[in-house]
Amino acid sequence: MAEVMQASPPKGKYLIDTYENWAAGEGIPILTGTALDLLSVESKPWARFGVDGAFCHLQGRDDFLSVLLLDLAPGARSTPQRHLFEAAFVALAGGGTVELELGGAPARPIEWGANSLVLLPMNARYRLVNSSPERARLVLFSDLRYLLNLYRNEQFLFATETDFPERAAAESLVRDIATLDMAGADRRSFDLAASALGCDLRALAPKSYGRARRQMQGAHLLAVAGTGYTRIGGASDGEAERIDWRRGLLFAAPGMRFVQHFNPGAAAARLLDVQLGSERYPLFRSRRAAYGDSSVYAAGNAEIAKDQEDPGIAAEFAAACRV
Repeated sequence: MAEVMQASPPKGKYLIDTYENWAAGEGIPILTGTALDLLSVESKPWARFGVDGAFCHLQGRDDFLSVLLLDLAPGARSTPQRHLFEAAFVALAGGGTVELELGGAPARPIEWGANSLVLLPMNARYRLVNSSPERARLVLFSDLRYLLNLYRNEQFLFATETDFPERAAAESLVRDIATLDMAGADRRSFDLAASALGCDLRALAPKSYGRARRQMQGAHLLAVAGTGYTRIGGASDGEAERIDWRRGLLFAAPGMRFVQHFNPGAAAARLLDVQLGSERYPLFRSRRAAYGDSSVYAAGNAEIAKDQEDPGIAAEFAAACRV
């Protein structure tokens, strides 16, 4: 294990970001930008996991979530892991197993393939295995950023032996979120491993787009099927930012911005929306409201009806559909 970080900053130091300092000391690339193509970005050997990795620090990231990229050669096995932060894996390429140990029982393999979503029970011991003939790429979403900045103690997060038996019986795997039957719904929320990570799969039918909704806490969005684009409104009345996406592209929507997704293509498209606060454990009033709880007041929640939009949005979409 890497050297435990100093719990208190040197005298006279302020505005410390413990997570950023820790990440800089891990010896792997720290990738930045508005969006990242996770199928092609660079990764390097990471001693902690025993496989290649990279940090994905998007410009629009919030204060809660971190995103890690893990890259396993054919036949590679990660070092055993155990940690006190929520972990949601999405496999972009390859296939294999998660060797999961719960309650002292022998490890049981959980199979995954391209487009699998896997959420692991809290602090369970596990090892990732790539049993495919190609390199495997997995995206790891977690609340490590928030927790490391909160506790400022690496050993507490990576070396605590406490079990969470109430998490052990929870379902931990969903197969192929790119083609999963959503029964005609435009959103499916996953209740896996009793996690507080909100993993919501958003579906866009061909030649369609959704309403603009205000994003409270920041969101990380991963394109898992199809192509399209997203408009992220400015912090004031400034021009919106447009992000064109395809499978494997990761981007972020900062808090307090209006976000709107578009699919001008002839095939269905899907985005995985990851935030802190799930449907079962929303954590924040704004997340309760986003999941339909009308009993709470969450300042800033808003949705723009299409008849109240700037007409230029519909014109832009119509032009994109003709391309």
